[in-house]
Amino acid sequence: MTQPAAAPQYPGISALIHKHLSNVPFTATTTGTDADIHVAAEHLLALVEGMNQKPELAFDMLANVTGIDMGEDTLAVKYNLYSFTHNHRVQVTVTVAWADRVIPSLTGIYRAADWHEREAAEMVGVVFAGHPNPKNLLLDEDLRIHPLLKSHPLQTVEILQGIEEGVPGFKF
Repeated sequence: MTQPAAAPQYPGISALIHKHLSNVPFTATTTGTDADIHVAAEHLLALVEGMNQKPELAFDMLANVTGIDMGEDTLAVKYNLYSFTHNHRVQVTVTVAWADRVIPSLTGIYRAADWHEREAAEMVGVVFAGHPNPKNLLLDEDLRIHPLLKSHPLQTVEILQGIEEGVPGFKF
């Protein structure tokens, strides 16, 4: 027998984070499943350290890190965090301009950030300040391209590969 889906935990979780980390400026929105905490790059470490260390929050797992080219010279990095203690989760979003694409590394808080940050750096060009091993995972070290940027010269070809004409909602 399957368990019923848990009720969404937002905005309760964002209020709880604000209660215990009121000195860290952030805004909160929602995704389809989670609270989405938006924080400036300069406040990311304070926010995530507090979310990890405060017993009332106890976000002890970094599930993933995703780098996204938002267009118009803007990058976003999305972190999905989970608390085994409290069974709550949250997404943390940092948005930066391409010219200011330096974000502090979370490897000092979560060991799992190592590979996730390396992949995001390689694929979209985010620079994770303080990362202990910023080597490429997938591409040769001498390549200076970021394949998931919208400006990548092969993006059109790669998107069209495997796409059949007439797919509803897909326009290119």
